[in-house]
Amino acid sequence: MIRIHVQILLIILFWNSDCQIIARIEECGLSCSQGIHCKSKPSSGIFNSFCHDAPASLSSMVLKSMKISTVMKCVQGSPCSLHLNIKGTLSLDENIRGLEICSLSLDTQQSQCTSVRFARKKSKMLNGKKVQVQFNCIEVNVAQHIYVTMKTVPNYCEVKLSQEYYVEAGKFDYNVDRARKIISVNVSNFVRDQDYYVRLCHKWFTCEDVGAFAVIKGKESLKSVSLKYSQLLPCLCIEGWLAIPDARRIQLCPFENGKYYTKALWDNIVYNPATQTLAWEPACPVLVMVNLCRLMKSNDHCEDIQNTSKNSPEKVKYSRVDTHPRLCMK
Repeated sequence: MIRIHVQILLIILFWNSDCQIIARIEECGLSCSQGIHCKSKPSSGIFNSFCHDAPASLSSMVLKSMKISTVMKCVQGSPCSLHLNIKGTLSLDENIRGLEICSLSLDTQQSQCTSVRFARKKSKMLNGKKVQVQFNCIEVNVAQHIYVTMKTVPNYCEVKLSQEYYVEAGKFDYNVDRARKIISVNVSNFVRDQDYYVRLCHKWFTCEDVGAFAVIKGKESLKSVSLKYSQLLPCLCIEGWLAIPDARRIQLCPFENGKYYTKALWDNIVYNPATQTLAWEPACPVLVMVNLCRLMKSNDHCEDIQNTSKNSPEKVKYSRVDTHPRLCMK
């Protein structure tokens, strides 16, 4: 019988999930803080595309802090639709008449621009004050890759904000039944009447299938599925995506930080007597340093066997291994 001790130095790779809660609105529109009256109108973006040198008195930080999120516009009796919710902060200045907000789909190259103008009398009285502008009337689709810009009117060079944004929808809640080895997943905040796929996967460079995926029908009131697993591992993730081509996938890896779940990584040490091969293949990605060693009788110290050191992110394999009872893997 082979006695194998495992003491493996490892770095477990971690992944973050990004699950947004989609706010719902009944109407889209424009709003400005500080009681400033502002109005918007569609713009071609052509007349404001060329920039001018900014006046010496105008700071390049007059426009800052643009934030983008997704909101879901739902009107009773109509399907819900997704919109960009764009917020930006502007320091009012006599040289600025307004803002221009544009979105460009990097998938289709289609653009939408909106011009925002301030009431001049009120804005002059608040010169130097910060005003927050919020606009959420740009309709988008799930999985779109959007490039958003915010410029001053007139368009001053070096006074511009830009950001890339992925439109996504969906939020996971889950429950683990360890006795039955089932993970129940509830999905919320995705577009009504649209089917949704959910699966379990092992996160390597890509997320590899662990069993079949489940389908949540968009027209059904129950938005949950039950998925069976074999082991709770640090790389076991829940992945979901809308049933549309090239939909961006959302991942949640709830067990990645649990020390308890790393114990199962060491279960895959196998000796094949026919080929005299000793191998260890981790179920999750780890960076390991492995040695064969000889356990000493005197002090239980394991002395390294020369030329057996291996570094590997995946499978570690030794050939022509003698089945000595004091042979260990370290």
